[in-house]
Amino acid sequence: MKKITVLLFTISLISFKTTAQESKIKFGLQGGANYSTLWGFDSYADLNSGLAYVFGVSFQYKIQDNLSIKTDLNYERKTQKSKNNIEILDPESSISPGTYSVKSTVYLNYLVLPVLLKYNFSKDKSFYVNAGPYLGYLLKSGIKTHVNIPGETDYDEEDTKYKKSMDFGFTAGIGKEFKVNENHQVYVEIRDNLGVSDISKTEVMNGGAIKTNSLNVLVGYTFN
Repeated sequence: MKKITVLLFTISLISFKTTAQESKIKFGLQGGANYSTLWGFDSYADLNSGLAYVFGVSFQYKIQDNLSIKTDLNYERKTQKSKNNIEILDPESSISPGTYSVKSTVYLNYLVLPVLLKYNFSKDKSFYVNAGPYLGYLLKSGIKTHVNIPGETDYDEEDTKYKKSMDFGFTAGIGKEFKVNENHQVYVEIRDNLGVSDISKTEVMNGGAIKTNSLNVLVGYTFN
């Protein structure tokens, strides 16, 4: 009987330690919108920031009561848009004289991996800030163009080969968590990914560089 009691106590202790260890780990899903820009040289000054989307998975490990390490793997589409007008004056042109609009969208599709230090604060520890570096892997980039001329079609010109495959920068965000129950939470976060590396393989005029920046608004779900 004594041996059985000792055995049950040992099993209970191991089970408690395992549960405590598992409670430190959270997995999650997240998605939302991003507002992105390209910066670093004058040629893109006439472009307007673009609205696109981001989604992915997350992993979090609690170091202390209010301190965690968090990493994500996100698919993020970064875009910028421009709108210009062209004027056709030649009456003998195959295109009727007039003013026509040209809309262009620069897009870059990335897999983004941030490694963040997360700090929870407030009385119930539901608010948090996080920060850290990120790496981005370019999947595809290009320019979509729509010309408002009868008979003309839309163009999608891929230029991935002119961009570097890796992007590097820093991430910082602030958010709030909402407890669903003991093991499930939802959260809302505003996060900025500031690229600091030149993503262009080709020379940029005036010694400039092409760098990325995206502001994410995320909604996520975590469980442990």
